[in-house]
Amino acid sequence: MPPVYCGFFDTRPKASRDFVFGRDDVINELERLLNNGFWPVILGPRRVGKTTVMMVVINELGGIYIDASTAMGLRGLGLRLVDEVRRLNIRVRLNLAVLQLDIERRPAATIERLIKELGDVIIGIDEVQNIISPRLPALLSVAYNESRVRFIFSGSLVGTTRLIMRSPESLGRPLIRFELKPFTREQSMEFLRLGSRSCGVGISDAEIEDAVSKFDGIVGWLTYYGSLRSSGMDHVRAMETLEGIAREVIKSELSKLGKYEVATYRALATLGRARWVEIKRLAESLMGHSIDDKTFTMALKALVNMYMVKEVEHGIYEVVDGYMAKLVREYGI
Repeated sequence: MPPVYCGFFDTRPKASRDFVFGRDDVINELERLLNNGFWPVILGPRRVGKTTVMMVVINELGGIYIDASTAMGLRGLGLRLVDEVRRLNIRVRLNLAVLQLDIERRPAATIERLIKELGDVIIGIDEVQNIISPRLPALLSVAYNESRVRFIFSGSLVGTTRLIMRSPESLGRPLIRFELKPFTREQSMEFLRLGSRSCGVGISDAEIEDAVSKFDGIVGWLTYYGSLRSSGMDHVRAMETLEGIAREVIKSELSKLGKYEVATYRALATLGRARWVEIKRLAESLMGHSIDDKTFTMALKALVNMYMVKEVEHGIYEVVDGYMAKLVREYGI
């Protein structure tokens, strides 16, 4: 089968809701909140479509999108904001070249000056947890009280709202949390069926069933699979290719965790669903030594905070991304 380009299975974040499945209600609600002056925070695990939802909202309402995934601190945020203001040709009564120099020296004060000049603009900050600065809450308070700028945030940490504001209520209005979840089995099936029809790709019901059973509702994996099928691969080759891609992605993500978090995740990936004591026992076996209760509890809580693990019942945990857990379990990543 010759390759077919299809926006529906494009693995890049999408800016048009024409190619977004199952998120219309969330997008509409986010837009209503922004239009009424609230600041939404989109939360959820990796690869469930947070960036796409934010980009659609920014595209439809008009605004500035900032990818903060590698923008450490206010300096990085400020430089990217200036770049976007220049790229979008937003008129401000400030010299952007001078602002760039000022951001290097006084990032918080310079960003405040720029925000006050922007007028009625929406700024979306994706993966805002990377903007680690004690000055961020104060900066956002100034933005709320002294400008017309509205913000929308996304984050992959449960505690993202506390990173944005020491007290979310200090803005005068609470930050509104939206938790984006993986697709249900039925949504996953319909996503691949609709994509198959829209893209003119022949994916059989049996192949869809197999893919859905593996990818655990994670939109990113489902989209990668559809994209590989659109490229002309058959089911078997697409599954094998995606597994290779996923292994490298997962290896990179785990490399950023601490050793106790990695051991705890590997233990739970092996057990599937387990109690605190069972996970701890296996994590200790994997590390080859005992782990004190406080250290283990902190590691487990960190994984929950990163949406990698969830507490399904009191004291009982399981991984969020079953496909990731499967690869960790089978290949010892």
